[in-house]
Amino acid sequence: MEESIIRDIGAAWGRADLETLMSFVADDCVYSASVGPEPGETFSGKDAVRAGFIKMLAHDSDSVSEPGDVYTFGDRAVSTWGFRHRDPDGTSVLVRGCDVWLFRDGLIVRKDSYRKTFP
Repeated sequence: MEESIIRDIGAAWGRADLETLMSFVADDCVYSASVGPEPGETFSGKDAVRAGFIKMLAHDSDSVSEPGDVYTFGDRAVSTWGFRHRDPDGTSVLVRGCDVWLFRDGLIVRKDSYRKTFP
């Protein structure tokens, strides 16, 4: 897996570019979001992953993206990231997270996201 692909995906996420994001998604992709009822709602299949990406992009819409580190090994990768936003009372909040990736033929087949929030 090329680090540049992860960086391209991260940049697309930061600008909420759904079509570019979906161009990296395999038909049988599974996406486990960093928020939701499980914790982290899981979406299976390309159409469900699209819906999950839309949901998470809306969740983070008031945030500024901060790219982090990328580590690749074979068809797997781990990347770190951050978002900054303000709570309704004006407090600055930093959200840091990481994604664990599995790729096949250059497409995402698994994206498992985790996040921490710091006031």
